Amino acid sequence: MDMILPVVLGLMILASFVIAYMSARTWPVYQVVLVVFIFLGVVGFFYLGARTLATHRAWGELVRRLEQEIQTAEQQTVELRGGQNAQGQSPMGSIPTLTRELEVLVASRGGMLTDVKVDGVENGTASLTLSSPDHGLAANDVLFVFDQQALAEGGRYLGEFKVTKAEGEAGAIQIAPNLPLTDAQAKRLAESKGPWTLYTLMPVDDPSAFADLDENTRQTLVPKEAAAEFANRERKLRDYELFFHENYVQRSLIQDAIDKTTSNIQRMAADAQETTREAGYRQAESEKLKTDLERFQFEVRTIAAYQKSLESTLVKTRQSLAAAFAASRKLAADLAGAQLRSAERINAQAAAAAPATP
Repeated sequence: MDMILPVVLGLMILASFVIAYMSARTWPVYQVVLVVFIFLGVVGFFYLGARTLATHRAWGELVRRLEQEIQTAEQQTVELRGGQNAQGQSPMGSIPTLTRELEVLVASRGGMLTDVKVDGVENGTASLTLSSPDHGLAANDVLFVFDQQALAEGGRYLGEFKVTKAEGEAGAIQIAPNLPLTDAQAKRLAESKGPWTLYTLMPVDDPSAFADLDENTRQTLVPKEAAAEFANRERKLRDYELFFHENYVQRSLIQDAIDKTTSNIQRMAADAQETTREAGYRQAESEKLKTDLERFQFEVRTIAAYQKSLESTLVKTRQSLAAAFAASRKLAADLAGAQLRSAERINAQAAAAAPATP
C-alpha cells in the first residue's frame, strides 16, 4: 500500500504534464500553467489527504491498543490489590496474599544479618564485624552461620553458634560453637574468609523455594546429587535444626562406641602382646624342658643300664654269698665236730692224767 500511493501520484503528475503539453497548442500559456498548478495542487492535496487518513487510522489503532492496555492494567491493578479477576476468582499473586506469604516467610526465617565480615577464627571462636551496630544481639544468643557465597563457589553451612561477646566496638561480636565441631567442620570454619550470613532461626525447609527455580539456578544452590530431590514439590521436608542436633547426639554415641571399641582393641592388643610374650616365654621354657627331658631321659637310660649292671652284680653277689654261706655253714659244722673231738680228747687226756682217788 505504501508503494501504490507514490506510483499513482507520479502517474497523475505525468498525466498533468502530458495534458499541459497537448493543450499548449490551443490554450494560452497562463491557462496551461494554471492547469499544471491546479493538477499539482490536487496531487498534493490528494497526498496530504491520504497521509492524513493513514495517520488517523494509525493513531486510532494506537488509541484502541492503549485503551485495551489501560483496561488490562486496571484489571491487573484490581487483582493485585486483592480484588477478583474477570472470571470472579481471587488471584493467588495479589499484593495482600504475597504480603501475608512474605510475613510468614520473614517470621519463619527470623532475624538475618548479611555481609558479616570475618576478622579472624581461633580455636573455633570467630571475631566478626557486623555492617550495622544496631544488630540487637546479646550474649548467649544462638546463631546459624552460612557462607554468603554460592554453593558452586564453596559456600556451606558452617554450624550453630552462640554469641560470647557483643559489647565493645560498634558492630563487633564474638561467637563460639554451640555444638562441638568435627575436624572437618573446624577446618571449613578456619578456611572460610567470609562474608557470612547469620540467622537467629534455622531457615524453614520450603519445597517451593527450589522447585520453582530453573534447572541451572537450582544446581548452583544445591548439590548435584540432591538436585532431583529438591526439584520435587512433594519431597519430604526436613527440620534441619532437629536434624543437626540428632546428628550431634548420634555422632556422640558413635564416638563413644568408637572410643570403647578402640579401648577394647587396645586392651585386646595388649593382652595379645602379653599372650605372645608369655607364649614366647613358655616356648623358651618348653625348649629348656625338652633339653632337660632329653638329659633326664639320657640319665634314665644310664641309670637303667647301671641298674641292670647292679642287678647282675647283685645276683652274682647273692650267688657268691650263698656259696660263702654254704661254705661257712660247712666250716661251722666241721669246726663244731672238731671242737667236739678235741673236747673228747682233752677229757680223755685229763682223765688219764688225773691221780687215782683214795
